[in-house]
Amino acid sequence: MFRLHLLLLASLIATDILHRVVCDQGDEIIDLTYSFDENTLYFPSDMHAPFVQEIFHRGPYGPLWLESNMFTTGEHTGTHMDAPAHLSEGRLRMDEVPVGHLIGPGVKIDMSSKASTNPDALLDVKDLIAWEEENGPIPNGAILMVFTDWGKFYPNRTAYFGSDRNDTFTDSNGNSLLHFPGVSPDAADWLIENRNIVGLGIDTASFDYGQSITFPSHEKLFKANIFGLENVANLDKMPTTGSTVYALPMKIKEGSGAPVRILAVVGDASNSAHTIACKHFIVFGTIFLFIAFIINC
Repeated sequence: MFRLHLLLLASLIATDILHRVVCDQGDEIIDLTYSFDENTLYFPSDMHAPFVQEIFHRGPYGPLWLESNMFTTGEHTGTHMDAPAHLSEGRLRMDEVPVGHLIGPGVKIDMSSKASTNPDALLDVKDLIAWEEENGPIPNGAILMVFTDWGKFYPNRTAYFGSDRNDTFTDSNGNSLLHFPGVSPDAADWLIENRNIVGLGIDTASFDYGQSITFPSHEKLFKANIFGLENVANLDKMPTTGSTVYALPMKIKEGSGAPVRILAVVGDASNSAHTIACKHFIVFGTIFLFIAFIINC
């Protein structure tokens, strides 16, 4: 009986070690969020506001060390989430976005080559189809990220927006002053009609390109209750597939948007071959231990 106990203990230890070595290998957490500070960018309009922090106290407080601050910010400042209600009447507000939609398979579509030669470049249906031909269908419940490589300009307002104005995005004739890539309305339609994504993010200030003044891609996606993520950081570090995205916004009641902390956990995708293999390893390891126990009894 003592030998049996030793066998079971040794087997359990070996299984745990192998699980840690095999299943935990390669996991990485990528922060897709810019810090909020005096350099935080916001869309040039009198409808948006900068981030401002006021330090109330930072130092000794009796026997304690105390830090306490206050901040004000617009809902659509810095790295933020757009609720569908932002540009679609009657759709979900921030506190109504389903919790299950805040976590999903991470998908990155790279349009940086196109954007490098044209600041007004658009992700189109051909780009989506080409991506799927190489990587397979965009999974259900995905949070789709569009990588333009525009993050290299953040937080330089002039380079990032194509304009140094922070009070307006149009000139005296009503034409847009801005230049940065985005998502075409046709691509938005294709995603709505053919795939089941829950959110769309981009590393620019808007997923409608800079020259837009009517924001049709916003309207289309929001009408389908697909949320938006804008000013997403570090998309160059996110893999094309094989991650899970966590987009966790401030829960503002009846909000049209909110600051958001976005993480991509590489190797955490539930449908990845690595994760499936690890699940099989645990199941079969447990069965082996059970058989060994029966035989030695």
